[in-house]
Amino acid sequence: MKKMIANLASREKRVAVLENDVLCKLDIMPPQKRSTVGNIYLGKVTKVLPGMDAVFVDYGAEKNGFLHRDEIPSFQLAKNSDGKTAIGQYIRQGEKLLVQVSRDETGTKGAKLTGLIELSTESLVYIHGIDYVGVSKKFSNDHMQKQWRELAMQNKKTDEGLIVRTTMENESEAFFIEELTSLREMYQGLERKAASLKAPGLILERDTLLEMIMAEMTRTTVGQLIIDDFNAYLELKKWARKNHKEWEISHATGPQNIFSESSIEAKVEKTNKKIVWLDNGGYLIFEETEAFTVIDVNSGKFTGKVAKETTLFAVNQAAAKEVARQLRLKNISGIVLIDFINMDQPRHKQEIIDIVKKETAKDEKRVQVIGFTELGILQVTRKRTSPSLSELMTVPCPVCSGSGKIESPETMAFRLERELLEHRQTDDEAVWVEASRAVADVLLGEKESYRPTLEELIGGKRLFLSFLPGATNAYSIKRFGTVQEISSAFE
Repeated sequence: MKKMIANLASREKRVAVLENDVLCKLDIMPPQKRSTVGNIYLGKVTKVLPGMDAVFVDYGAEKNGFLHRDEIPSFQLAKNSDGKTAIGQYIRQGEKLLVQVSRDETGTKGAKLTGLIELSTESLVYIHGIDYVGVSKKFSNDHMQKQWRELAMQNKKTDEGLIVRTTMENESEAFFIEELTSLREMYQGLERKAASLKAPGLILERDTLLEMIMAEMTRTTVGQLIIDDFNAYLELKKWARKNHKEWEISHATGPQNIFSESSIEAKVEKTNKKIVWLDNGGYLIFEETEAFTVIDVNSGKFTGKVAKETTLFAVNQAAAKEVARQLRLKNISGIVLIDFINMDQPRHKQEIIDIVKKETAKDEKRVQVIGFTELGILQVTRKRTSPSLSELMTVPCPVCSGSGKIESPETMAFRLERELLEHRQTDDEAVWVEASRAVADVLLGEKESYRPTLEELIGGKRLFLSFLPGATNAYSIKRFGTVQEISSAFE
């Protein structure tokens, strides 16, 4: 059974999705990092990039957005386009146009934009700027698919794209016309608003969190939702009644944090850990980078009671299921490389591929399982639309800059020694150095046995040493001067 816990009472909004009491998805929206996916802006082209068939668009964010030629209405609607015409024929620098965010800013990259504006209801998707008709593949039979495709073709305009969703199958033609008219009028309203604004400017802001909750409720017939924001509770109750959703929706009124009350807070704190343990004793190690994510599968404490190949395959099976859950939970996107424990039998590799495909089919984002490389690494891609949980919840360490490593005491001590040697020919009598204890131990040697040699090497200067607090390996040359000056300052 699906269950959702929506913690919307504070500035940071959080929604947890559980399936059979297992946390499988976590959406977090800090106020300063709120997702803009789906928002519509009036933008202005700042630079045309012919070599990339794209343009940069100023839409009001800190970084300009990226708009590819394929997402420009004039290109999509150009008749007899061979795809080789220069992008400058379709859009110019300084041009204003409506754009919609399709992927949030991530790392150093600006948002990905589209000029094909998409508006939707539960039954119909309306796209302005493209001549296209699509019908859900989940319709009960081909005849109904064909019937709805023909109806959509008859009622759309040449610059409109329509996607008929599964929930439209049992509706009437009059309902379809009503939905299309409503979406068409909504787009026309956006154009009127854009005409009265200066670029860049926000035209329509989507409540992506409520839309995400509604989308989750749409995927299953029944479920339970607990929410701590009364206005959102009323809106979702109204929406559920209108759309005939058999979900149990309740408003949490107690003073306790709803995540703590539901025993989810501890699970949330574990989501950014690099190591994820499997139930059978094996474990996964996650290494996220801007370019891709590597997942290493280890047997850990699992020894098994059968042959080695069967034992390792059992670990890989459990890992394949957990990897699919973690990709969704951690919102890891882009290229993912999974280093499963080596398997000798080809059929075992195929079974792992089948498990990953089956488990990732539950993901609302598109996941492609490419296959194993010659080195036995499984290649997977997951569509990126928003930052991962680690990007939202953490910042790079100010000491290691996100590398997870700092320079050793030896490296810092010998660097300090070289700097002191550069001053060996000066007339100063003494030098004051501050260093962490580990660096000082290396610099002076065991029981400061190297101190006399060092002081002689730096021109006979007397070395005064004080300690920096903390565990970081660091040092600072405070000052040079006479013994009396340093001694006075040192005290």
